[in-house]
Amino acid sequence: MKKLTTSVVAVVLTSSFALVNAQVDTARTQDIEGVVVTALGIKREKKALGYQAQEVSGSLLTDSRQTNAVSALSGNVAGVQVTAPTAMGGSTKITIRGINSVVGNNNPLIVIDGIPLDNSNYNGANTVNGGGGRDYGNASADINPDDIESVTVLKGGPASALYGSRASNGVIMYTTKKAKSGKTEITLNTGLTMESINQMIRLQNEYGGGVGATLPKVTINGKSYNVARYNVDESWGPKYNPSLLYLPWNAFDPEFANDYLKEIPWVAPQHDVEDFFRMGVTYNNALSLAKSFENTNVRVSFANVKTEGIVPNSKLERSSLGFNMDSKLTDDLKMNGTFNYVITNGFNRPEQGYGDNSVFQKFFQWGQRQLDMAALRDYKMPNGRQRTWNRTSATNPTPAYSDNPYWTVYENTSDDRRNRFFGNVGLTYNITKNLYATGNVYGDTYALQVQQRVAIGSQAQSSYQIVQRNFTEFNYETRLHYDTKFLEDFTLNSFVGANRRENKYSAMSGQTVGGLVVPNLYNLGNGSSPSTVTNYEDRRRVNSLFGSVSLGYRNFFFVDATLRRDDYSTVSKGDNYPSITTSFVFSDVLKADWLSYGKLRAGWSKTANDTGPYQLDTYLDTRQPFYYPRFSYPDTQNNPELIPEQRTIKEVGLEMSFFKRRFGFDVTYYDSVTDALLTPVQVDPGTGNTSIYRNAGSMQNKGIEAIVNLTPIRTDDFSWDIAWNFAKNNNKLLSLSGDNKILQVGAAPFGLATIQAVVGETYGQIYGSDYTYDAAGNKVIDEDGFYVPSEVKSLGSIIPEYNTGLRNTLKYKSLTLSALIDRQKGGSYYSISHMFGMYSGMLEETAANGVRENGIILQGVTQNGTPNNVSISAQEWGESHYGTVTAMNVFDASYWKLREVTLSYALPKTFTGPFQGITVSAFGRNLATWGLAWKGFDPEAASYSSGNIQGLEGGSAPSTRSYGLNVQFKF
Repeated sequence: MKKLTTSVVAVVLTSSFALVNAQVDTARTQDIEGVVVTALGIKREKKALGYQAQEVSGSLLTDSRQTNAVSALSGNVAGVQVTAPTAMGGSTKITIRGINSVVGNNNPLIVIDGIPLDNSNYNGANTVNGGGGRDYGNASADINPDDIESVTVLKGGPASALYGSRASNGVIMYTTKKAKSGKTEITLNTGLTMESINQMIRLQNEYGGGVGATLPKVTINGKSYNVARYNVDESWGPKYNPSLLYLPWNAFDPEFANDYLKEIPWVAPQHDVEDFFRMGVTYNNALSLAKSFENTNVRVSFANVKTEGIVPNSKLERSSLGFNMDSKLTDDLKMNGTFNYVITNGFNRPEQGYGDNSVFQKFFQWGQRQLDMAALRDYKMPNGRQRTWNRTSATNPTPAYSDNPYWTVYENTSDDRRNRFFGNVGLTYNITKNLYATGNVYGDTYALQVQQRVAIGSQAQSSYQIVQRNFTEFNYETRLHYDTKFLEDFTLNSFVGANRRENKYSAMSGQTVGGLVVPNLYNLGNGSSPSTVTNYEDRRRVNSLFGSVSLGYRNFFFVDATLRRDDYSTVSKGDNYPSITTSFVFSDVLKADWLSYGKLRAGWSKTANDTGPYQLDTYLDTRQPFYYPRFSYPDTQNNPELIPEQRTIKEVGLEMSFFKRRFGFDVTYYDSVTDALLTPVQVDPGTGNTSIYRNAGSMQNKGIEAIVNLTPIRTDDFSWDIAWNFAKNNNKLLSLSGDNKILQVGAAPFGLATIQAVVGETYGQIYGSDYTYDAAGNKVIDEDGFYVPSEVKSLGSIIPEYNTGLRNTLKYKSLTLSALIDRQKGGSYYSISHMFGMYSGMLEETAANGVRENGIILQGVTQNGTPNNVSISAQEWGESHYGTVTAMNVFDASYWKLREVTLSYALPKTFTGPFQGITVSAFGRNLATWGLAWKGFDPEAASYSSGNIQGLEGGSAPSTRSYGLNVQFKF
């Protein structure tokens, strides 16, 4: 392949401006006119493609030592929106060119070395809606970034049509590193990453817990003491006063002599909420051996990533073993294969959302601000009983609402373990000079076990739950290729093939009932009543035929046509999915000195999106037995007439570079419409159902992606490269079934905000009550001084207006500095933490600007149009955030981020000793965030899954920054 010289790098980056090292070769990114990996793992010349296929080097994923190969794409691929997790091992939400299905799958297909990799997310409904639960992340977290040679992102239908229905949302293709012919190479990476809080909700530090301006008194042993209102989980109590002494929550246990009946001053805590969190640490070590023999190339790798999260007693470890080989068995027969075994062990991933075991809910929504974390560390009595600040009373230590946060993280624990194998075996046989056949078997299988515990003595009922999931997918594929050149000026590349896909999934869950009997014994036999056990199993099959023809003329004009037929077990009938693309490299015709490269491209395709198994018939639901087994009909009736969703995509693009590629741009416009949306349509409850699944409605996405690349300075020793990227997608729901205009997608706890799909609007509208405005646009206030809520309406969409970014890379000899700034404009999220943090007097705003002393007059007018002059108390104002105007808790999701900074230095050969090369690098990620509508809260934290429900924040972990060092040795 032709090497890219010290000119501008035309690499396309996601939702952000981006830049890569200008003097790069295949170790960084592919040449504009180079070879890229396309659908089905087939390598093509990029100039021949009539669609945009973005390739990113594996080194760009690992420069900042990212441990997640999917979230590492953030800032590296245009038109791809990545919402990275804020909790340890959490979910990564990724979409390509918008949302295409109302309630169906909107995630791209992930492929590694041709293996379709399952990326399921098993977070429950409570978790994804912000109601509380642990985020166990995506299955794609098992990919080892150190094994990745390159990533190709197939964005539109023309690029991914050969994968059929499962690729309707695009494809992310990972190609792993292979041994190179004639070489032996050993590579060792060892690094340390530290993690600390970047953005945390801001709390007030002027008033303590309880309600009222004075502390109540109790008499103990004839002496009168001030005490806090321990059973009140709010902070509307007295103003801090170092002369005011009181008995804190931990002063009532004689077993702790140093604290017993010891008065302390009523002041802000010396060790506040931020002191609960620790410095997170990740140890990242990877070793690989690549060896080339006479006719065989082999690569073996092992990697271990161990993370200790910022929440105490939380950790995550992933160990990966990889093997790949290719061998020339005879002159005409070749074999290749890959094998990967991954063990992922998580312990005590923190619960988020509005849940009993969410410490974030306790810290930012309900609590007392005078609590000192150092005192809370003594969370347990010698007999094992909990010590909590939220006592029912001074004489009753039973938790009223909240557990001690240290009890939560050390006693109410969880663990998860996933054992996974994925790999493939393939043969290639050359029948003639121009004709060859391939056969491949691709497999992906894993077992996932999750255990969750609530200890006896917790505020919530003690319990134990265990869930075991098993997943298997096999693909059996064969292709026959014919490639030739004819009439001197024409080339033909063609193939036909067939694929059978088999999926199996099973789950078994056991849950104790009525609380546990024996402390610290977590077993389904330890419930006070018989435990409940449920099981589920499904299977699906897809049979496919496909083919492709690519015709080229003089290596500057190309026309491609593909056709795939999928027959499903999940819908009533199969369908055909065609595509046609064309590419015209006009720079090969013009041959102008000022024009380095120019290409026009256009494409059209039709793809599909099927549904899950067993949607063609309605089956009985099993209910908890009551002496006898119980069954009922589900609320939603299935439909034997379902067909796949149909998506039609058109795109055009222009690529140009000038002045020996010192300046260039790439612009793409696309328009896609998804018809026959699979949606639950409301029906008369008299039928026995509330809804029925139907093919009804359509949705449109159209947008533009633009990239500009510039090399302002280039010398033998120094280069400066800039890449600017802009991506804007306009989404609109065109129709639903019949006269239906709205469909609920999700709902936040307490029902004050919902996510809706609304005809004529952008997907993901947050619905709730707004302010009432008069004709002049003033907020209307009632006679008591409070905002008047409107009827329920749209308060904004969860989808941003656009994403853009900028990466600069400076290189001087062997020293390289790179920085990426990421920008998201628009989108909205709803925050329960803000709602209840205001209600309870926890947040900074509830004590700012003298509001507690003076009250507040809300800006607006009365219903007769005169300016409001009614003052309300700070507590009344804070409590009005719940149940009145939802818009008070809805925020713009815009942000700016210093997403990544890397500094690397390749040591001179005179200092490397026995090593072929040594590279030392320092890196940081998410180092700074600014431009936030709600100061202290990262909008990316309003996500607990990779599914359609986003933007409902129920109690999120603080966002973090990471920084560290890595040393790479090559032998």
